[in-house]
Amino acid sequence: MLRHSALETLYKVGKYSTHEKNSLTFKEIKNLEITQIACWPEKIKELNNLLVKNLNINNIPTFNKGIVFENNSLWRMEPLKWWLFNSGIEISEEIATTLDMSHAFTGIEIKGDSSTLFLNRHLPIDLRNKNFPDLSSASTAIHHVSVKLFKISSKNYCLYIPRGFALSIWEILLETADQFGYEVLDR
Repeated sequence: MLRHSALETLYKVGKYSTHEKNSLTFKEIKNLEITQIACWPEKIKELNNLLVKNLNINNIPTFNKGIVFENNSLWRMEPLKWWLFNSGIEISEEIATTLDMSHAFTGIEIKGDSSTLFLNRHLPIDLRNKNFPDLSSASTAIHHVSVKLFKISSKNYCLYIPRGFALSIWEILLETADQFGYEVLDR
């Protein structure tokens, strides 16, 4: 099903810099496929085995961590909840429930040398590598809006914003990005 971008009216591809160098890039993640998996507490071992087998991974991530495999990723968002990206999975309701969250969020990839410094202007969490290493995730907030942050690497983050707030958060992010110089990439 074709999905219209929540950022459509303000998503303008191009370089925007008052500096010689752009130290940030932004790219909307199109056609999100997010499946939330919520496991029953007594079935966590069964879910672990099922995910390892069906996704062909070694182990499921621990709390606030993720793994990236092929074109997919799996993130443990809460003690009994995971987000699975770009991969469908059949799970018995006796083990866990699944919920398609694809239309509920707008995803933005933020990359660049200044990405951590930039995000620290908005997020009330310590993003230094010793406290938030690669493949970490957090539920946090920007201007009182709950968001999900995934750290792929020290210069690469993915931010997931509730669709209804995406446009206003996008404006706030770009206003702050101006001091770093930035480019909005084609989706």
